[in-house]
This record gives sequence, structure tokens and C-alpha cells, in this order.
Amino acid sequence: MAFDDLPLDRPTPEPSPYTPPPEPELERGSLLRWIAVGLAGVVAGGLLTFWWMSRSQPTPAAAPSATAPEAATPVRPTRQALDLPTLIDSDGVIRDLVSALSDHPALARLLATPSLVRGLTAGVIQIGDGRTPVEWLQVLRPATRLQILGTDSGPVSPVSHARWNQVAAAVSSVAPSDAAQLYVNVKPLIDEAYIEMGQPDGDFDRTILRAVRMLTDTPTPQVAPELVRRPGYFDYEDPALKALKPVQKQLLLLGPDNRRQLMAWLDGFVRALGLG
Repeated sequence: MAFDDLPLDRPTPEPSPYTPPPEPELERGSLLRWIAVGLAGVVAGGLLTFWWMSRSQPTPAAAPSATAPEAATPVRPTRQALDLPTLIDSDGVIRDLVSALSDHPALARLLATPSLVRGLTAGVIQIGDGRTPVEWLQVLRPATRLQILGTDSGPVSPVSHARWNQVAAAVSSVAPSDAAQLYVNVKPLIDEAYIEMGQPDGDFDRTILRAVRMLTDTPTPQVAPELVRRPGYFDYEDPALKALKPVQKQLLLLGPDNRRQLMAWLDGFVRALGLG
């Protein structure tokens, strides 16, 4: 979107060398009429000139419209003054800090395991790699085995999805903003464990994002996926789902409701860290 006066010049007539005397018969009224005609011409010429000049002026540019303010960038929590112990002696402090945020029984079982910071760090790395952190989450494994609605193949039974309700509820029992503040407070311990695991120049924030993206990239089936019974395990019948990473397959086994709850929490956590 894009964001024409023709001047008429008349030559002045040359003065005649001889001006005849006025006609004696010229009436006074006729003279006055000619004077009036001349004045009208002068006025008309002035108006024409004013109109011409006003047409020639450039149209002033419209004032730029005010733009809407940019969305506020999430602010990362400021690390609070906290006297952290050494990594090897950190389990008691971590238990106290997390227990102050939630007393969910499933979370209490996880906090009872040793080497909490190292387990968390290794678990996030494994999820980012597409692996299931079996050792870290062993205490949260359901007591009952997976069931399908069929003998040799079929979708997962809703009863099996419900086995993970307590895990999803345990995660959601901690506010994402509180979890982000806790992470920032104890990040020096996580960084130390991260260095021990061969990442001296790494940034654990990026590792968190990598793990979240791995889970986010898990497709959402439009219908309940079919599982096929194999000797000692189940696998997906759909080749696309069968090709997923182990942790993505496990995420689908949580069931759609638990999966949405978990992903909503992770989204809130990442945003609370100022990484979203």
C-alpha cells in the first residue's frame, strides 16, 4: 500500500502606440461595471493561486500508531541465601527443603532414597537422552503389572493408567514456582554432580530443556494405541509409536489425563525458571 495542475500563462498584449480618447457617449455606469469585472478577476486569480498552492503541498505523514507493549519476560527467581552442605552430605537438607513444599506420600518415598541430588541429575540427563530413569524412579514403580484389554493385543486398560495417578499427583503437589525457587537455591549442588558426570562446561538449564523437549515431542495418539504382548513385555503395534524413545513410550503408558497433568506442570516449571 502506498504509504497530479496545469498553469495557464497568457502573454501580456503589447501596448498600442495610440490610445484613442474616451468616447463621449460612454456612460458612467458602464465604466463602473468594467471596474467591477476587473476586481472580480483579481479575486478569482487569487483564489485560484491559493487553491493551486494548497494542492501542491505534500500530505503530512500520519503519526505512527502506538504499538502494544511486548509481553513481559519471565523473571528467574533470585537465589536465596542458603548455607548448603557438601554434595555427599546434602540428602538431609534436600529432604527438609522438599518436605516443606509437599508432604505427598509418593514424594516422601522418593525422598527416602540416597544420593538425591545425584539421582535427580542423572535422571534428567537420561530423560534428555530418551532413556527411562528406572533406577532413580524405582520406588515409584506401581505394584501391579500392566494390563491390556485383550489377550494378545489391545489398548491399555484404564486400570493400568490409574496406577500412575499418585505419581502425577505427587509432582503436581509442588507449585512450579516453588520448585523453580528450590532449584535455583540448590543449583550449586546440582552443578557439582553434573561436573562429576562428565559435563564440566555444561549448563544444567539446557539439560532440563532438553529433557522437557524429549517429552514434549512425544506424539499424542488420536485413539488409544494398541499394544502387542511379547514374551516378558509389551510393545506398540503402530510402527511410528514402536520407534519412539523408551521414555516417550513410558510417557504414553501414564494415560492421557496423567500425561496432560505432568506436561502442564513441566511447562509451568520451565516458565517459572525464565526458560519458557
